[in-house]
Amino acid sequence: MTLVIDDSAVKDDEIGRQARSRNFILVGMGILVGAAVGFGIGSTGATRDQYNMAVADGKDIYAKIQEVSKVLDSAKGHVKKAVDTSQGGAGKKASVDYKSIEALVAMERPFGAAEFSRRRYLAFPTAVVDDLFEYYNNVNLLWDKFTGLGAKTAGKTKREALDKSAAAADNLMAKQYGLVIFKTGDLFGAGMVLMKPKPPEPGVEPEEGAPPMMLVASREGGREVERALYMGQEDFGEKYGNYVIPVNKQRSMGLLGISANLFGGLRGDLMEVQGIMTRTTEIQGRLIKELGKVAALKEQKFF
Repeated sequence: MTLVIDDSAVKDDEIGRQARSRNFILVGMGILVGAAVGFGIGSTGATRDQYNMAVADGKDIYAKIQEVSKVLDSAKGHVKKAVDTSQGGAGKKASVDYKSIEALVAMERPFGAAEFSRRRYLAFPTAVVDDLFEYYNNVNLLWDKFTGLGAKTAGKTKREALDKSAAAADNLMAKQYGLVIFKTGDLFGAGMVLMKPKPPEPGVEPEEGAPPMMLVASREGGREVERALYMGQEDFGEKYGNYVIPVNKQRSMGLLGISANLFGGLRGDLMEVQGIMTRTTEIQGRLIKELGKVAALKEQKFF
């Protein structure tokens, strides 16, 4: 008897297994590719949606800044008027512009709490975001300052005291003060004087390059003597007695007139507010320009 080994069944079975394995691999690859494509489309769609929401937020913020700018410009006018009224000096009378301060206090705060929170800034340049939040903080700071000005000027008693202090400050600012140097033995000293320009003599032309001549007195109505205004002359060390040094009244307000200090404090607050206002309007101009570009962007469409 001859044994014949027929391996065709075994081969067919192996071929079947290989074919099934190949099919499983192909199906698996198809699933992976499909998942990757789906993820890519989903990711792109999510990014597009975020960008579109950022553009929409940009349009809203741009509209809000334009709205606030009108309020801020109005407040700026009131601040300027209050500062100008407090200026005083030659030909002017220093006083408190209560009407302008009342107008500032009455203005509604233009930004609510957390005005720009939960916004999407994907379409915003970094510098614009920085400016936006500085602008927001400055505007709120200004309105806090307005409230402070109102508290300092409210009520009859406070206003009477301010008016008296303003009159003293006006009298102080209308005068010019100087220092004259003197020497007693080996010791130097200085005395404060009132000074005013010496009137020109009829028919006498001042010497070219000569310093202005001043009339100085140690008290109101006192005897006046001539002194040259010190402007950095090299012979001051030897001829100090011939000169008068001007005093900066703004820096010396606290010492020159205690009665003027109350008004001086209010004026200082007004000057501070004006400085913040100037900085804020500069930021506002940049924001309107740059946010206009963001607001002009078009939303992205996938198809």
